Amino acid sequence: MLHVKADERVATRDHEPWAIALAAWFETLSLWARLTAAMAVVVVLTAAVSRLGLTAALIAAPGGAVLAGMLARAMIRPSLAPAEPARRAATPHPAGAGAGDVTTEALAGIPAEQLFRVAVEALPGGMILTDRTGTIVMLNSEVERLFGYERDELIGRSVDILVPAASRAQHVHRRMDFMLNPASRRMGSGRDLFGLRKDGSELPVEVALNPITTRNGVRVLCVISDISERKRAELRKDEFVTTVSHELRTPLTSLAGSLGLLTGSAAGKLPDTAMRLLNIAHKNSQRLVRLINDILEIEKIESGEVAFVLKRVAVRALVEQAIEASRAYGEGLGVTVRLDPFAVDADVHADPDRLTQVITNLLSNAIKFSPSGTEVLMSIEAPADRVRIAVRDHGPGIPPDFKARVYQKFAQADANARQKGGTGLGLSIVKGIVTRLGGSTGFDDAPGGGTIFHVELPAWKNAVDAAAGRMAPAMAHG
Repeated sequence: MLHVKADERVATRDHEPWAIALAAWFETLSLWARLTAAMAVVVVLTAAVSRLGLTAALIAAPGGAVLAGMLARAMIRPSLAPAEPARRAATPHPAGAGAGDVTTEALAGIPAEQLFRVAVEALPGGMILTDRTGTIVMLNSEVERLFGYERDELIGRSVDILVPAASRAQHVHRRMDFMLNPASRRMGSGRDLFGLRKDGSELPVEVALNPITTRNGVRVLCVISDISERKRAELRKDEFVTTVSHELRTPLTSLAGSLGLLTGSAAGKLPDTAMRLLNIAHKNSQRLVRLINDILEIEKIESGEVAFVLKRVAVRALVEQAIEASRAYGEGLGVTVRLDPFAVDADVHADPDRLTQVITNLLSNAIKFSPSGTEVLMSIEAPADRVRIAVRDHGPGIPPDFKARVYQKFAQADANARQKGGTGLGLSIVKGIVTRLGGSTGFDDAPGGGTIFHVELPAWKNAVDAAAGRMAPAMAHG
């Protein structure tokens, strides 16, 4: 059961009209309808938590806790006149009475507040309610499990007891700042937060804060999520990336280079059988090097470790350079690459090196899947305030059942893609970079066969105007 001081009741935000109207509506409902509505709120919050993570769910629905408290308040008020229960008890149930009526009768003897508290107790994640001074007035059993305290040991104590000593002074300062401007927010953005258990050990946590107006002033709902497992997974991933980078990439690069020298007759002419085997080994080693490089690249993009140097970029000149760099690869496969003569000359706000990587990946992908004797066509358009770069191939197209997975890591439509040397990461890297540049990616079936992949980026003027708009309020408040 959830313990709370006797004078604490979560109330509606009386200054918000929607809350008043909603509370009035609940007054007209039966006990069963009120209970159903309250449980629906709990179910929705639980579903959001399971899909988005505890912190993200509460930030996405900051009014959820307020609404749940309001429902509880509405539920506590009896909806039946004092004589009504006795009248119903004296009236026999007719044959075929609705299940809802029977259930209402069964629940009539259980306090609605108790039912609501049981529902809240079942929520995943720790939940603490504090007053404006940081004193704990309510908590659930998950907090007991996370921190090792009994409930009575925390009620009436400052929430600072759950903060490591090294961070406590800073936490007090941040808590006071929060009360000056209480608003739903996530704590610890860009930094690691830790909680202090009763035994002195620490655990990594995420904390979401949500202010709630009650009869006794503002209270703060703190939702605490233990992220220990996520941190362990991140550590394992970091160890894997380090191993791949140092223990695999270096020797494989050296091996591929040595095999390349042998296939180039650096050691003299070799028998045809040996040369054939060396060529196979060389191609496979190159594919492994590309795979490792792509894995490391996408990891850096996703972790935010890649630094983007944004500047004004002339798209047509950059595309022409990428086409020239890919020409030899295309000629080796019998595929020509050209730029549409009607391509516009537009500028974007981007990192030129990363944008070159995007175009190169799209070109390589198009060349790889185009039959010999066909061409890959690039185009540049500038619709409205965007710049659209498109690559059209004459390949087999994308199977309908694969379209939803095109940008997923290691996604390949069939074994033929692997035979062509693909790693399944190229398009995922494209999407990651374009997203960081504030753009979007997509593809369409090409008329007559093949696929058209495209990326759209903000035009230079639009990007500059947007940046100026973001800076103006900051300067005004500076």
